[in-house]
Amino acid sequence: MAQNFTAMTLSAATNGAPIKIAATATAGTTIHTATSSDMPEGCDEVYLYAGSTSISAIKCTLQISSGNVTDGQSINFTCPAAYNGPIMILAGHRIADGVVITATAATAERVNIWGHVNRISGQGT
Repeated sequence: MAQNFTAMTLSAATNGAPIKIAATATAGTTIHTATSSDMPEGCDEVYLYAGSTSISAIKCTLQISSGNVTDGQSINFTCPAAYNGPIMILAGHRIADGVVITATAATAERVNIWGHVNRISGQGT
């Protein structure tokens, strides 16, 4: 079966604008919620970048979970100070079945997340 790729913005991004991390603790600021399809019928391939507006580096956590953060996986990263450019924090990670990606930052409203999603469908055999 042929695969179909549809380029999309992150589900929490308004018109593709960066998402400001407001949360400093779990459950975090929602970044993207995956398609409700199960693999292998469909999935979202997610690419994320982070950039700071602070003069200092900021510690952040990205959580990937199925609705309950405690059952998910966390990725810790340090977002460099402003003017150092964005960093890639997720490179084509595939999620499905309504999995949610959230983020927290040590300082609220100073780290922006942006990226894109390739929604892949038609993978079933």
